[in-house]
Amino acid sequence: MADIMKHVGSYGDRPCVVVFREVPNEPENCLIVESSALPDNKHDALMNVVASLEGQEANDISQVLARRQFSDGANMLNDLHFSKKLQKVATNMVFLTPVPNQRIPLSEVNVEINKLDAGSNPPLNTEIDSSTLATPNPVEPTADISAAEGLLVQAELMEQDAKGMLAEAESKKAEAYTLDPSLKPTKKSKK
Repeated sequence: MADIMKHVGSYGDRPCVVVFREVPNEPENCLIVESSALPDNKHDALMNVVASLEGQEANDISQVLARRQFSDGANMLNDLHFSKKLQKVATNMVFLTPVPNQRIPLSEVNVEINKLDAGSNPPLNTEIDSSTLATPNPVEPTADISAAEGLLVQAELMEQDAKGMLAEAESKKAEAYTLDPSLKPTKKSKK
């Protein structure tokens, strides 16, 4: 059986990477990068990040791209945004392809993920209804996200990453102090 690959799919007949499954306040839209439209070096770097352990463990590849750089030193997420490679498209136009020859509508995946996030029970029937695997509508919206919206999304992701890293740092400190209490800072007495 082929390995499952998260974050990859197709938009029409073109391969893509789903960078944001949903646009904030617009759950019917997502942000994708048509991977075949990238120069070879950026395509390879992007796909290496997507296929990496970090990329596959991430629920949103955008968080990983916000921390990674292309070979020229440019932040991946910023570069994709400012070079206008991020496209806002309807989620019902994007099909995830976790394994070759399998197409799952992103809109349906988002519904199920949102149910899980809301704490509702997942469906018991895991079979895919073949009627939902129809070819996408040929009308393709391609509006670009504004620079300001992109910066706000990036800032929110960076804040989330920072909070997570601070919590992890505190946990590591506590563990270190447990292992060797002599390392724990002491309050100096006032003279």
